[in-house]
Amino acid sequence: MYDLSGETAIVTGAAQGFGEGIAHRLGGAGANVVVADVQVEKGEETVEDLREDGIGAEFVECDVTDLGSVEAMVEAAMDRFDSVEILVNNAGGSGGETWPEIEPEAWHAGIDLNLHGPFNTAHVLTPHLLEHGNGRVVNISSMAGKNVTVNGNPAYTSAKWGLIGLTKHMARDLGPDVRVNAVCPGGSPNSPMGRWSTSEDIANGVHFLVAHESEYVHGEVLQVEGGGHLNPSAADLDLELPEE
Repeated sequence: MYDLSGETAIVTGAAQGFGEGIAHRLGGAGANVVVADVQVEKGEETVEDLREDGIGAEFVECDVTDLGSVEAMVEAAMDRFDSVEILVNNAGGSGGETWPEIEPEAWHAGIDLNLHGPFNTAHVLTPHLLEHGNGRVVNISSMAGKNVTVNGNPAYTSAKWGLIGLTKHMARDLGPDVRVNAVCPGGSPNSPMGRWSTSEDIANGVHFLVAHESEYVHGEVLQVEGGGHLNPSAADLDLELPEE
């Protein structure tokens, strides 16, 4: 099930965290993996681990906010593996400023990384995906893109909402040759599942969305957050109920 043998996936921000887990999962399913990240040492270590598991892998230093860097990364991926069928836009992050605290520099940096970055990679790779056919793009948004971030800043919330909108628009314009979906990680010990999400949980969701078995899943937003969007009870939150 969900075999990806003979295909190649670019995973941005794959040097650690969710991206690293996604790289291992897709590689374990038979795909070649391009680890695209600004963290050179960690990225090379991730590739070493992938290769030790018998996975075809290549590290390419890439700043997704720099269009020239993205173009060079995609060219390197094509040179190494001849074709790319899968793009996972995972690179992202945020500071913790509140709205009264955030300065324009932090705002623009957050939008650049979390929204312009996925645009850049998808923009550069789309012609290759359309030419090859059966391309897949998965954008890693967040439950902040369905509500409001808890730990991040307003730029993160805004960008992750925007990334869901970008997913929907891409899906409308690129089907049936390229399928586009999004994953929203989340979860907490207060969720019905009673724990935080793991990299493996997110990788499972991405793997499903890029699999051939999900070929009719298009323009969807998969929430991988243990039901955390459901209203928890006061007992779950350890809140004291008001007296009647």
